[in-house]
Amino acid sequence: MEQHELRQWEAQCTQEDAPHCQAQCPLHIDVRTFCKKMAAGKINEAWAVLYKSMPMPHITANICNGLCMETCLRKDLGGSINMPELESYCAANATKNPPVRPLPSKGKRVLIIGGGLSALAAAWDLAKKGISPTILSTEAYDDVASNIPEKAFEQHEQAMKKLGVLFSSEELPEDLAEICTKWDAVLLATSEVANQYPCELINPKTLQTNISSVFTVPFPCIATSIERIALGRTLALSAERSIQNVSLTAGRDTEGPYQSRLQTAVSSVSSLPLLPAGDEGYDEATAMLEAGRCLQCECMQCVNNCVYLAEFKSYPKVYARHIYNNAAIVMGTRHANKMINSCMLCGLCEEICPEDFAVQNLCLTARQEMVADSTMPPSAHEFALRDMAFANTAGMLAKNAPSASASTYAFFPGCQLPAISPHLVESTYNYLRDSLEEPVGLFIHCCGAPAHWAGQKDLTEATTRQILQQWEIMGKPELITGCPTCASMFAELLPQIPTRSLWEVLEEVGLPAKARMPQQPYVLHDPCSTRHDEPMRAHVRAIIEKLAVSITEPRLSGLLTECCGFGGLLDSANPELSRKASQHRAETLSACTEDEQDVLTYCAMCRDMLARTGKRTIHLLDILFPNCNAALSCCDADPATIPVTGFSDRRENRIRLKEHLLTTVWGEAESVTKENAPTITYTEQAAANMEERRILRSDIRKVVDYVDATNSSLFNTQTQRNVASFRPVGVTYWIEYTKDNDAYCIHNVWSHRMQIIPPK
Repeated sequence: MEQHELRQWEAQCTQEDAPHCQAQCPLHIDVRTFCKKMAAGKINEAWAVLYKSMPMPHITANICNGLCMETCLRKDLGGSINMPELESYCAANATKNPPVRPLPSKGKRVLIIGGGLSALAAAWDLAKKGISPTILSTEAYDDVASNIPEKAFEQHEQAMKKLGVLFSSEELPEDLAEICTKWDAVLLATSEVANQYPCELINPKTLQTNISSVFTVPFPCIATSIERIALGRTLALSAERSIQNVSLTAGRDTEGPYQSRLQTAVSSVSSLPLLPAGDEGYDEATAMLEAGRCLQCECMQCVNNCVYLAEFKSYPKVYARHIYNNAAIVMGTRHANKMINSCMLCGLCEEICPEDFAVQNLCLTARQEMVADSTMPPSAHEFALRDMAFANTAGMLAKNAPSASASTYAFFPGCQLPAISPHLVESTYNYLRDSLEEPVGLFIHCCGAPAHWAGQKDLTEATTRQILQQWEIMGKPELITGCPTCASMFAELLPQIPTRSLWEVLEEVGLPAKARMPQQPYVLHDPCSTRHDEPMRAHVRAIIEKLAVSITEPRLSGLLTECCGFGGLLDSANPELSRKASQHRAETLSACTEDEQDVLTYCAMCRDMLARTGKRTIHLLDILFPNCNAALSCCDADPATIPVTGFSDRRENRIRLKEHLLTTVWGEAESVTKENAPTITYTEQAAANMEERRILRSDIRKVVDYVDATNSSLFNTQTQRNVASFRPVGVTYWIEYTKDNDAYCIHNVWSHRMQIIPPK
């Protein structure tokens, strides 16, 4: 990512933009923090917030007219926050004034001609910045409200004295040009003074006149008290920049009231009525309650609806900076790797964000760049990519319909449905063959999503080329996709291949006669890969309606559906967060109904990811094809109770399905199982460790075969068990086992990426 690209990403996120109240305030008071401190009863800390933002706060806090209230999001939800009364209460009850610490003197002097609020405010700001101001006026406080509390006025004068502000009552000079030779800048602080001198306002934004070192308020000047104070601040800033000989205009777009881009969701906010102040103003309890009505406006809509974004304790603008730093200014360690690899790439953030900030594109691009630069840790996605390679080799099956030389259609179930529910692949394929008049082939292959999600462009292209070649060999059939992710990948990566979703075809040809007609209602979970596939979602709902199944639509469904925790290879890169995402989705699905309803989905991985949380979940195909095939499945029980399929079982299911279909559909001989292979059993703990650590039974088989061939093992005298290791790929696998004749019992397993080299 280049720096200009970072700036583009940052500009899309509005979380750091000011709340509307702060943007509307001419002085940009930090209303949000002020109210938070006030609501907590921290009066001195709230006063420090005002002291930081306000010129001459002892006066300003007592004359605020509440311009911020015009844009307060509470306005239509009980009434705007009463900032004028809260500021007055705070100024009167604060017991500690922040120290007045001007910057070191710059040796520059500014003459302010005319008194009043603009002059006083300009003097305050200039003095704090180390520039010596002198107010030339016979009535320096001539437009300051007379009802300022005496204590506040005394504190104001003390602060002005500490800042070194000088006052002069000399007569106004006549020759402005002569004045400019004696002062570094001259400010005309009232309309009357501005009208008195022959200079012309040429820039209303900076208040600069045709005399470069002279700045003036407009004539006539019709402004509220706070607006006059803001004019004084503008005069001071322009004088400072003129003295420093820097641009008068740069970076001043948000000076004065402006329109904030910050978007805050208030649809679920309850109305709370404004608390009126009595004749004496607020008391402490009422002030705290009124300040507590503040909504603490922020965006965070994407973070509040995404487990991933919430996990890393920040928001997209900050994540963009982390990703940029990860690649651009890394100092030996890439701290953002885990964050980059943990995005589910589901796109919910983009749909929710008012500015369409697509975190998934940010993270996917970062992965692709890291892979290209050889800085992506291979461990992040290695298991998923190995599983894809297995699916596309040993588990791959591409056959035309029996006795057909080419196929008009081909069922493409993807790689996960054959691994998790092989019986549903067989049932669906047989039904399509019976229902469609033209030849229907079968194409079991991974669509390439794991490679794409991992940022592996070359591997993605190789996978799509393999699919394209096989599709051409089969006669270029129209693919009937049984996996929502496959459908989205084909649309993105292989648009030249015609596809239709299985659900569209089933709606067209009719539903199986033996489909179950469940009486119970279900909560419908849309896979995140259907977010932009409205036709597929519509076909699914049409089928559900034909089945007379009652469904509940979650709050986040359809275009705003949540990921199950598998997308983007999250389960491979960050298993703990993946479990959190699955649990979160299960909980949101449960929360949308008063009674506990089972979940209905139409993605094999969504079914398993939700089922692993304990949430009863079924695949729509379980309703359409309720009778399990005993050769491919262990039970015909309630599909919502079927256990989650383990990693090793997924691989073996693919092989069994392939061999079964080759035998039963195409009449080809089954493969020969290796004879005299050692028997391997696993303790319950070993099996659990294998699943957690993504160690397959086939990996353990390789270690056992290595031990059998080399007799290489160690003996642990404490456990009285043998220990052995083998490195078949980029990972070294270890087993702790006992052996009885040719039978191995595995007690523990583990793995690492180190390579053990025996001594010579």
